[in-house]
This record gives sequence, C-alpha cells and structure tokens, in this order.
Amino acid sequence: MDNSTLINFFSDGEWHSGVELAELLGVSRAAIWKRLQKLESVGLRIEREQSKGYRLSYSFKPLNEALLKVEGLDIRLNAITGSTNTDAQQAVAEKATQWPDNFSVALAEQQTAGRGRRGRNWISPYGANLYMSCAAALPVGAASLETLSLEVGISVAQVLESKGVQDVKVKWPNDIYVGGKKLAGILIEVDGDLSSQCNVVIGTGINFTAASLPEEDIGQPFTAVDQHTDARREEVATALIGRIYERLNQIVMGDFGSALSEWDRYDFLTGKPVTVFLGALEIEGQAEGLDERGNICVRLEDGSLRTFAGGEVSVRAQ
Repeated sequence: MDNSTLINFFSDGEWHSGVELAELLGVSRAAIWKRLQKLESVGLRIEREQSKGYRLSYSFKPLNEALLKVEGLDIRLNAITGSTNTDAQQAVAEKATQWPDNFSVALAEQQTAGRGRRGRNWISPYGANLYMSCAAALPVGAASLETLSLEVGISVAQVLESKGVQDVKVKWPNDIYVGGKKLAGILIEVDGDLSSQCNVVIGTGINFTAASLPEEDIGQPFTAVDQHTDARREEVATALIGRIYERLNQIVMGDFGSALSEWDRYDFLTGKPVTVFLGALEIEGQAEGLDERGNICVRLEDGSLRTFAGGEVSVRAQ
C-alpha cells in the first residue's frame, strides 16, 4: 500500500487503532509507527492517544481524478509533490509543443515546498485544500500578460461566487478575501521576452478545510470554503481551469483588452488606508483603485497620487 492509500484511509478524521492499521497493511505495529512518523515528516498532522490510536486532525474527501476533466486539456494529479508550479512547468517542457497543445495543469493533494508571492511559504496540508497550477508556452511576449494576475484574481472570485461563496473580494493584486479574511492566493511566474514569446505558470492555492490550517503558522485572519459552502474542490478546479485556458487563448488570438471592467466590483482595498511596502520603505496613504495598466493608485498623505506595479511592492490594509 502506498502512502496516498494509507492517508486516504485516515480521511474520515476518525480514530484508528494500531491493531486495525497493522491488519490493513499486513505489517507490525512498530512498522505502522515508523510509517506514520515518515508521514508526519512531510507535514501530516497525526494525533495519537494511547487508548484510541491514531487519527488525522481533520477529515477530507480525496480528489476524484475522474471529476478533474476538461475536454482536450492535460490535467495531472499527484498525491504529494514539491510544488505544482514546478510540476506544470515541467509538463510544458516535456511536451515541447506549440500553443494550445502545451497547456498543462498540475494538481496535488499536498505540496512540501509550496510557495506564495515574494518567496513566502504556502502551507499545504494533505487533502484539505486546492493546490493547482496551469502553465503554457505562449507565442506572445510577456508584455501581453500585464494584467493577467489581476484577471485571474477576478476569475477565482467569480468561480467561488458561482459556487455559493458570498462577499468575495480581491486584494490587489490577486489575494482572495471573504468577509475580510484571506481565502486564496495566486502566484504567477512569467519568463521570456517582452514582445514575441514567453512561458507562464499560474499557481492557485484555495483554502477548503479550515480545520486543516494551523493558525499559529499563518499569521493573519483566514477563512476556508467549507465555512461558506459545500462546493467540492473538483468543481472549483475545473471551472477555473476552463477560465484560465480561455483567457490565455484570447490573448494568443490578439485580444489584449483587459478584463478589468469587473475590478471595481471585487476591489478589497479602494477607500481603505493602506501601507505600501517598497523594499525597506513603508509608504502610507489611501487606496484609490487602479490605473489602465492595473497598477494600484494610492493617495499619499501630502495629497499627491502615486501608482505602484504589482511586482514592485506589497500592500497591506491598515
């Protein structure tokens, strides 16, 4: 039995005795203990009680690969991986084909080296949340993707809204908030030249199971889909994959028009006092929406208006 099968056995969140697990695997209880130790070393939170046995600290429904289907698209699911961004990029490189045949999607039940914006770690407990990356090699330059990060943020918000999550907002450039708490994050990586061709990977992490997330490791208010609706991870994933593919194809076909007409509806920051972190410099002001290029506009304390690009800064509501 591989690790994913053993972990899925724990997906009910119930207690299982060492005897029960030993019979299931056909090994000794000592071997079970060693196996569980290895799983804990890659981030599984397994609780132990002498009279009860072992259980995972939350329950989950394993991803159903049969439900992760979007016609004509390559979607791959791993149990445990380092980073879905890396997996999706590797899939594109392996294909060495042209758009749209190189479009690739990678999902995982757990990431051991998930990453967020500005080099931060993305906490990725097994089976509990959505870890997904879409990647492609495009016959257009990186300049064509100037507002893609914002557009993907809007797409995530709209998909969640369509599945029953209310009060969804996007914190510039693309963090997803519900009820003032973070629910999802997006990491977009682009390399290539500005005018003729580029590679893009769009990583999305969406909290689905609140009980799986250790408050002490996150450091900010957060929420999860299961606190708002009973939508499955597969539903959200397939809807979002379709939207991302469609938008990339529009860009390749020459539709560079921004999809930011919906931004005002989802904007989390406009009208709020904010702090802009530019390296070691902290700049305070009030957020006043976006310019035509998707840069955030901030009214400074001296009355002047300044714009900031997403790759330069991070912004926090005060």
